[in-house]
Amino acid sequence: MEYLFPETVEAACRLKADRGAEGFFIAGGTDLLLFLEQQQVRPRALIDVTRIPDLLQLRVQANRVTIGAGVTFSRMLASGPLCAAAPSLAHALRTIGGVQVRNVATLVGNVVNASPAADSMPPLHVLRADVGIVGPQGKRRVPVTDFVLGVRQTVLSPGELVTDIGFDLRGPGWHDAFEKLGLRQAMAIAVASVCLAVRIEDHTVQEARLALGAVGPTVFQVQEAADALLGTHLDDDSIEQASHLASAAARPIDDVRASAGYRRRAVAGLIRRALLKLRRQMESDLADA
Repeated sequence: MEYLFPETVEAACRLKADRGAEGFFIAGGTDLLLFLEQQQVRPRALIDVTRIPDLLQLRVQANRVTIGAGVTFSRMLASGPLCAAAPSLAHALRTIGGVQVRNVATLVGNVVNASPAADSMPPLHVLRADVGIVGPQGKRRVPVTDFVLGVRQTVLSPGELVTDIGFDLRGPGWHDAFEKLGLRQAMAIAVASVCLAVRIEDHTVQEARLALGAVGPTVFQVQEAADALLGTHLDDDSIEQASHLASAAARPIDDVRASAGYRRRAVAGLIRRALLKLRRQMESDLADA
């Protein structure tokens, strides 16, 4: 097996074009190495992108956040501006693996792996993130909501490389909450996960976004449940309605970690927990005003 270190995006794409289906891009490799060990893939070449300067950029600018394909979870968590701009994403990253994993794993790798249990994906949905892609046909950007088509399936065409994930910074009044249920307190794949974001103005919810993970073939948003929060003060009735609607929208399966019925109940409980957290934040803001 070849192990290659291109130093530009263009060189990486040329190497991929030369090796075709037998060439695999690698950054942290925390998922790919497992597939190699289990012989689910048999690459002839691994194309390591971690020496490409453009892919190592982490930028938090006035209106935009950009996270390169070589940026690790640990580096993201060490960025105060990033954690302040996307607290739910930071919370999700802290639940992934242990320190050793976070020191090498990348956000782009977590997204490209296209697992319905990817912990970073619900926060990226509510942040309305997009994915930068380069390949034989040039450059394009795809909303993260459209990037994953199914389990281990993405919109990537042969020869395309994901260069970064980005999202626009939101205005004032936004509050986020991420909640995850696993079989252990740490280093466990999610049984179910949820992410909520609400914009509060005049003590009421003006906008709301809600995404579910590990309860369908892809991470997805539940607009009906989010809409149930609009115009409310996150009172008990609206919390109960949103949790019921989110649970009803879940499309889980039975597997070794949990039954479908348990996952639906878990979604309702996680939504309640997240909304109560958001309500406490709102009440704290009122007390400080």
